[in-house]
Amino acid sequence: MKKSLILLLLVLLILPSCMKKESESVDGLKIVAVDFPSYDAARAILGSADEVSMLLPPGVESHSYEPTPKDMITISEADLVIFTGGESDSWVYKILDSGDSKAERFVLMDQVDLCIEDHDHDHDEHEHEHEHDEAYDEHVWTSPINEIRILNHLIDVLSKLDPSRKDIFSSNGATYIAQIEELDCEIRNIIKNAENKTMVFASRFPLKYFAEEYGIDYHAAFPGCAEETEPSARTIASLIDIVRDENLGYVFTIEFGSPMIASVIADESNAEVREFHTIHNLTSSDFKNGETYVSLMKRNLEVLREVFL
Repeated sequence: MKKSLILLLLVLLILPSCMKKESESVDGLKIVAVDFPSYDAARAILGSADEVSMLLPPGVESHSYEPTPKDMITISEADLVIFTGGESDSWVYKILDSGDSKAERFVLMDQVDLCIEDHDHDHDEHEHEHEHDEAYDEHVWTSPINEIRILNHLIDVLSKLDPSRKDIFSSNGATYIAQIEELDCEIRNIIKNAENKTMVFASRFPLKYFAEEYGIDYHAAFPGCAEETEPSARTIASLIDIVRDENLGYVFTIEFGSPMIASVIADESNAEVREFHTIHNLTSSDFKNGETYVSLMKRNLEVLREVFL
């Protein structure tokens, strides 16, 4: 009899807790962000990351990421999946189009005007005719103006999914957009007063939208989504000549980029190496410290001040 009473009490204690957890999962949106730019935009509008899962682990090179079976299940069970789009995310489209998922999709590339991806300068003229020549550059968020467009469209989508929080989403989004507008203004002032608007990257160059937005001339070892890891001797020599001839004083690399190529170019041209963050992914420590699109772009702002002013 005592054992029965104890068991009944345990059930009565546990049941409300289970019901509460189930209620919480039903009430909140289940949002999956494939990469950091998608995650950060959703987090900013929602006001927290409680309802957002990021698939790409911090510290992982985004172009080499392979989805796990767990990722596929997570996507199929989501209310909304946010991702960049393009060839790199072909696996996301396959999951969403499989019929197992009822999730809505928000594609960053669908929210802005697109640029054709650049080519590696080592390609000969006849090689410019292959099918990848018309591939669009996927790194749309690198332009703060594009990021503002993305945020505005995402506010609308989230408000339709949860109309009861429309005002909250609009307020959070407006606050974040104001911070990005301030960044945009500061960047424009720096570039406006720069004597030389050329940047040399000893790495991939996933910053075409940024460069196009602010009128920056650029040279790089590889285009944005190139699979190569080592540039040719001709490419390195060309970049060295540009840094020397234009007396730039700086050569750039990006997060998770190999510092070796940048060091070679810097040594040969008497230049210094600086990192410019593309905000494609971030380190585990930066993620734990709560770094955001705005805070990472502020790092870039300080680099631009040092280089151009």
